[in-house]
Amino acid sequence: MTIQTSRRTALKALLAAPAVGALAGAVQAQTAPVEAPAGAPVFPAPNTAPSIHQVGDTPPPWPTWDGPVPTDWVDPKTGHRIVRLSGDEGGNKLYFYRSMFTPEGDVFVFSSSAGIIKVELNNGFRRSVLIADGNAELLLTGRKTRTVYYTVVDPGEGQPGDRGRTLFAADIDSGQSRRIAHLEQGGFSSINADETLCVGTVAYGAPPLQPDAPDPRNRRAGQAEYAALGPDGRPLNFAKAKGVRMLQRWAARVPMELFVVDLRTGGRRVIHSATDWLNHPQFSPTDPDRIIFSHEGPWHRVDRMWTIKTDGSDLRKLHQRTMNFEIFGHEWFAPDGKSVMYDLQTPRGQVFWVASVDLETGKRIYRRVEQNAWSVHYNTAPDGTVFAGDGGDADMVAHAPDGKWLVLLKPEPLVDGDPDSDQPDLISVEYLRAERLVDMSLHDYRLEPNVTFTPDGQWVLYVSNMHGRNHVYAASVRRD
Repeated sequence: MTIQTSRRTALKALLAAPAVGALAGAVQAQTAPVEAPAGAPVFPAPNTAPSIHQVGDTPPPWPTWDGPVPTDWVDPKTGHRIVRLSGDEGGNKLYFYRSMFTPEGDVFVFSSSAGIIKVELNNGFRRSVLIADGNAELLLTGRKTRTVYYTVVDPGEGQPGDRGRTLFAADIDSGQSRRIAHLEQGGFSSINADETLCVGTVAYGAPPLQPDAPDPRNRRAGQAEYAALGPDGRPLNFAKAKGVRMLQRWAARVPMELFVVDLRTGGRRVIHSATDWLNHPQFSPTDPDRIIFSHEGPWHRVDRMWTIKTDGSDLRKLHQRTMNFEIFGHEWFAPDGKSVMYDLQTPRGQVFWVASVDLETGKRIYRRVEQNAWSVHYNTAPDGTVFAGDGGDADMVAHAPDGKWLVLLKPEPLVDGDPDSDQPDLISVEYLRAERLVDMSLHDYRLEPNVTFTPDGQWVLYVSNMHGRNHVYAASVRRD
């Protein structure tokens, strides 16, 4: 007899543990793990992973740094110049695919405890405060106008995601700000190419990603701490604990909506409803009516990548799994908006690709990545000729023994000795040759570096805790 395991059965088998305090790192009261029913999935999912546990009973401490934090130096292991863009108070940059530059490419923005900071890229990285409000949460920059968009969460009790928030727009030159729209619940995510619509999501009754924490977001990491116990009652490492909490949220099947807000009127319109976990909606950088979004959750259990238009039409899946334990995600638009790029593994933790699919033709390209060059996130140079990756530690999905590097990835065609045998309707393949850009050996990957190229393609921006505090850095693509 074949036993079918539902989401909730799998959840009970895999999540037989109470929460661990996210912010304090202290182990909460423990209960004996529930015995997995016959036929339930094995925890963790079988692969070549190292131990699922922490070395100790609590997560490792965050990095520290003694002495002055350098501001401009050449990485001795790579030969690339690095410039610190944030002040001594530190800073955080936006998620890797979000727009963070002016349309002219002369200003970059990031967040700090002082508010929203702007950096003049053509003026020696001159830094100044744009929005002097520590509660202002940077959303992104406009692709048409010199505008910074940010949100402020309503005061009150409860999870931040369950409270209202207001969207503001500020002129990047004058700093003058204006109110755009307010949401009673949910969040804003992306603004379209002509700056007429904002897309967002709302979940009704979703459990927090980190239970028992008043605010599940670890401000330093930019995400939840993801503390959890394994089936034997011992603390899991960060990567495995994150998998536990992601599975828990995915299995909840709470009602969600994908919506757009008119930036001229503030009106809100739902374009898609589901009990799938809707996440990461992104507007095309060129097509104001095209959105991609994800079905979030354990990547081997979800059909992650989807596209839809702003009127709710053309809802379709962008990748079809063809093998067990194949995973794909961390998708982003190519600079021209014609293709969607993504991390693909066939299967998980074994064979690594940076893949793409053409939205119009369906043409696919798979670009092979070596294990030590696999990265939490990839990104594309504005001219599309080179990629960057932000690396990963040994606990992550690639389990790379030497993967803590920022890398440049340069595509090379794989040419068959019999090129006439190539068929245009099949997947094209390339190889990504890695060049090490920044030594990240002191970096704690609970903070994702989130690499982004500058508009001129000459620098890769990232965030790191290698010097204790979170700081924003720029690494030169060229060796000095």
